[in-house]
Amino acid sequence: MIQKYFGTTLLKNITRADYQKFLNFIGKGDSTHPAHAKQTVVKINSHIRACVQNAINDGLIRENFTNNTHIVYDPQHTRGINYLNQAEAIKLLHFLKKNYSGVPPYAMAYLALMTGLRVSEVAGLTWDSIDKKHHTIRVYQSWNFNSKSFAPTKNEFSKRSIDYTPAVGKLFNRVRLEQNNMLMLTKQTNDKNLIFISSRRAEPYSVKVLEQYLKRALKEAHIKQDLTFHGLRHTHASLLLYKGIAIPFISKRLGHKNVNTTINIYLHIIQELQSEESHKTINYLNKLEQLSN
Repeated sequence: MIQKYFGTTLLKNITRADYQKFLNFIGKGDSTHPAHAKQTVVKINSHIRACVQNAINDGLIRENFTNNTHIVYDPQHTRGINYLNQAEAIKLLHFLKKNYSGVPPYAMAYLALMTGLRVSEVAGLTWDSIDKKHHTIRVYQSWNFNSKSFAPTKNEFSKRSIDYTPAVGKLFNRVRLEQNNMLMLTKQTNDKNLIFISSRRAEPYSVKVLEQYLKRALKEAHIKQDLTFHGLRHTHASLLLYKGIAIPFISKRLGHKNVNTTINIYLHIIQELQSEESHKTINYLNKLEQLSN
């Protein structure tokens, strides 16, 4: 994007007005360039700011042309964090548990909700990823839905091992049994050793199909909240946050680069919890003071 817009323009010749026009360009787009979501523009801007600051530190330029500029983005490309509350999550889990037998997309949704795995991570799970003895899932790869092949995890920090519940263990046993029967009846082979495959091609379902199954599950479970498959991951994280699980642990479980990433994504929830903790703190200190009288 930088090359397309600035070409060979020298840093010292870029003004604050020029840079603001660039932010407008990548945020709103034009006839030759698509608009982008807030998260994308923020990420690009942060990288450029860091580079410009390095250039100043090295004495290549004197002024930071990124100062006093503002982010521009397309709201239609920007989705908010959508997640279920505890009551809704329980209703969805109940439906999925009752109906995931013979329906891999429901099993995948159940697993995503119970583990916080990304949809690409769920699709990329292989049977050797599961440690039944220690009840852990080893996440070391993902699935590229475009190329229909294995891909690296989102980043190095996404490579992790997470614990799973006995109920998830039962899910794996059921999926394995049904998968073996399906492969035998259809005379197919699971060459990639994938846990979740379609009976048609013995490969993962597309995100579009998974979203369709999730939408159906929400409707059947009488949940009005709109939710994407990625929203299952957000639901998992939000439930742990509301339960008071330590943020560093949640961050590691989700495979985030650092705690700041987790805080930035779930800031609204954390601020709400901090408000509650503030009331608890004052109440406790009042009681402590009364006991000292």
